[in-house]
Amino acid sequence: LLAAEKAVQQYRSNRSKDHEDGTKLTDLDETASLERAAHITLCLLADLNAANEQLRNMTSGSTPSKAAPVRNTSTASTGESQSAAVVPNLRTALEEDTESAQFLMKLAPRIRRLESSTVESLSQAMEFLLLQIQEARENAESSGAVARNKSEDDGTDEKKVSAPPMSGNSMQSISTTGSKDFDNDLDLLSDMDALLMLGHCMRGLAILGRGDNVESIFARVAIMPLIRSKVSMGRLDEGGSRGECAGLFSLLDEMATSIQQTYGSLLCLAEDMFHVSGDESNSSIDVDLLTAGVWVPIATALMADTAIKMAIFSPGIASILQANYIALDTFLAELAGRLLSPKSIEGRANGSSAITNGESEADAFLQKSALPKERIDRAQERIYAHSKTAEFSKRWNLPIYYQLRFGESCSRLNRAVDQTKREGWIAQVFSGSEDRAVELKSKIGFELTLFLELYDVLSDLWRPDVILRPLTNRFLRGSVQLVGRSVSFISESMEGKIKFGEDPAENKPKSEPENGGSSEPAYPTRAPYCWGESEDDVAAVAWELTILESAIQNDYVDTVCESLQGDQTTDPAETDELKTLVGELLREASDQIRPIVDKAWNSVIVRLLTTKCVAPLSAVKGVAVMYRMTNRPPPTQPSSFVGTIFRPLKEFSQSFTNRTPVTIGSKWKQQIVVTVSDKYAAAVDELLTTVQRTEVALKNRKARRVAAGGMSDGEKLKLQLYLDFKFFHQSVREVGVDPGTVIGVSKLKELTAEGETLYQRQHNGS
Repeated sequence: LLAAEKAVQQYRSNRSKDHEDGTKLTDLDETASLERAAHITLCLLADLNAANEQLRNMTSGSTPSKAAPVRNTSTASTGESQSAAVVPNLRTALEEDTESAQFLMKLAPRIRRLESSTVESLSQAMEFLLLQIQEARENAESSGAVARNKSEDDGTDEKKVSAPPMSGNSMQSISTTGSKDFDNDLDLLSDMDALLMLGHCMRGLAILGRGDNVESIFARVAIMPLIRSKVSMGRLDEGGSRGECAGLFSLLDEMATSIQQTYGSLLCLAEDMFHVSGDESNSSIDVDLLTAGVWVPIATALMADTAIKMAIFSPGIASILQANYIALDTFLAELAGRLLSPKSIEGRANGSSAITNGESEADAFLQKSALPKERIDRAQERIYAHSKTAEFSKRWNLPIYYQLRFGESCSRLNRAVDQTKREGWIAQVFSGSEDRAVELKSKIGFELTLFLELYDVLSDLWRPDVILRPLTNRFLRGSVQLVGRSVSFISESMEGKIKFGEDPAENKPKSEPENGGSSEPAYPTRAPYCWGESEDDVAAVAWELTILESAIQNDYVDTVCESLQGDQTTDPAETDELKTLVGELLREASDQIRPIVDKAWNSVIVRLLTTKCVAPLSAVKGVAVMYRMTNRPPPTQPSSFVGTIFRPLKEFSQSFTNRTPVTIGSKWKQQIVVTVSDKYAAAVDELLTTVQRTEVALKNRKARRVAAGGMSDGEKLKLQLYLDFKFFHQSVREVGVDPGTVIGVSKLKELTAEGETLYQRQHNGS
């Protein structure tokens, strides 16, 4: 106790003399003595607590049990009273000695005073040392600025004052020519001595359970003055207009650089000194100088000032908010790595391993004791786990940012949809650059500009200047919603629920006449129409939808993953896992497209082409008129209308051979051929029934004439129907459908069997 009191008293006495002399330098032996005093104080406090516990137990009656006394039997035999003296044996416990405890309790006030005095002295010493570092940095900066100005004024190329801001891992490594007092300070206070003295102070305070004092002193004396000297609205808007926060990124970089250069060595020392090597899983330490001493003051400063807080967290403009978030998120993510990786170490990592003459002892020390990456990562995890980080993150109104970005995307898509409704699918609605349009056409394969615009809108959500990683789920959901909005528009307009073309002129507001002239009449582009009535439009749009579905499942997934990974190098297995996850989330968007494509081909196109192919079948009834009482020779060629039945299907198939989705196949053709064949067979059946009735009515007439060539009118008709069927059968095969799989074709063959017999007889006869 006396030794500790003497050490503390000696430090206070020396500090009083130094204060009178105007100096602030702290001696290394003094700080080491203060740390020893802290150790002594800790031991005395432990003994005091034990003594206090001992006396409390005695007063409460919970004394240790004693061995039972042994009565002297000889006295009992002589008839002495039962209260005879008890003779103790060797196992009888002695009374507990409380003299030491009572002595310590008398010293309790002195021990408590020693504790407070030691804490006060250590805190004062640490403040003095940090103030010396700060003063050295300011002198270095001012002397360097004066030297530069003088050199510029003289116009000479003399070597400027070599006063770099703190050599990255030490208080100072400065060689100047214009500051004699500053040189003297550095001579008295070397880099290694400063680190050792600060280490003694921090350890002494941590021993006495005052780790929070270390953090608060460092934050108050070292970091807050630096922050106040740099953070301002003018500095925040440097390089841009008011409120744009154009200087935020450079401001954060400047602060990190200044802290690293000035206090990097101290931060590394604290991180190494208070690390518990036996418990790698434990991320908490007694003194967290990096988190509580650096990050918390910076976060507090940015959130405390109302003007700065509004400019950073609530700018009201999406692009500014995104830039601010990226700047601060990058700063926070790299904070531990930047501050705990001194520049001298980084320089050696690039190829230089020797310690130069200009490097300090602290440089060499940190080179030997550089923190491993795992330790730096754990320090970064502590920053993220701190409550101030959670409070800082809540300041960002990210849902509003997403609504702004999603609103921009919706507005852009709505403009494209409205213009497409007015001008049709040929409308040029792409609002991006020409190079971007060429890229999408060549890489993805789009042709219609609405789909170019849609895909470009989807891709813009993942641009580096738009996406924010915490909003990944929202942006994925927004992508699905944009695709769903487009698919819904296409589906409803294909069904005719939404008409294309402008409204009639009377519904369009007329322009006001200028200078008394007549107003120009408003002409609509065309009357409202349904593009779903054109099989070419339906097929073209369906093909674009197919390309969109494939792009979402492949190219768009790659775009999303590249945006989320950024410049980080990831394991291929992690990349594949990310692609699988994103692909599953985007499958909801692609699944909306497949039903529309199927409906377009197997329903709409089939209906439109079937209608066109069935139209020529009305000429079947006219075949009978050609041979009824006309005395025409037997036919040798098929009817002209048969060649036009599948002409629309053939022309359409040739146009869209390379634009038919693989999933569609030829089922749609089969449906058309089946429907047309059934109707053709029905028409032939009806015609033959009519002819048969006519022949029955005329068979009793004696004047029944036999046509030229020995055939009756009915036989000529049947021969003509067979020739038509034969050509029809060939046409079915030409469109890519097996006639044997079509029931209508088989029925036609049965109906024209007599005609086939006549054809063979005629052919054999000729």
